[in-house]
Amino acid sequence: MNSMTAGRMESVLKAMIAERDRRIADLERQLAALKKQMAGPQEPAAAAPAASKIEVKAPQAPRSVEVTKVKRRTGEAERKAMREKHRQQQQARQQDSDAQKGDKAGLEGRSFLYVGGRDCQVAHLRQIASSYGANLIHHDGGLREAVSRIDNVLPSVDCVFCPIDCISHDACIRVKTGCKKWEKAFVPLRNGSKSSFERALQSMSQGDNTQ
Repeated sequence: MNSMTAGRMESVLKAMIAERDRRIADLERQLAALKKQMAGPQEPAAAAPAASKIEVKAPQAPRSVEVTKVKRRTGEAERKAMREKHRQQQQARQQDSDAQKGDKAGLEGRSFLYVGGRDCQVAHLRQIASSYGANLIHHDGGLREAVSRIDNVLPSVDCVFCPIDCISHDACIRVKTGCKKWEKAFVPLRNGSKSSFERALQSMSQGDNTQ
């Protein structure tokens, strides 16, 4: 009997130990599941900073659009200002051109006598007179042409130009006397340069326009 009782007790203890081990294993599995559940919600939390970054950037979108609009308006204003400046420049150039044409038109159809000067300049002087619509007759002042020819030309011209540094004394006296006789304008020039002649024509043209 004693041996049987001892055997049963040993079996009962083993069963209890096995049950205890089973329950411990179940508890460990439950604890692992709980840990997993607790760890699971943290993943969206980890993504929260990214979401917050998106929320921070979102308000910047309207500002970027506004900046783009401002830049576009500024660019349009600059282009408009450039077009207006270009138009004013063109208008100013046109006015200058019209004024020059108006000045030159004041001498249209006139005939001038140029006595003396340098032979190499004659073609240029004729070109300048032509740009004013005038005709230029040249006399060399007695170098090769007879001084008396001046008397023959004077009645047909409107004005006589004489470069005082490139004309003989006799020719100059002849011109002055003839201009008084025929009531022609006598215009002495400082020298025989093209610029001196053109300034005289310019001054004459402006004087005619103001009359």
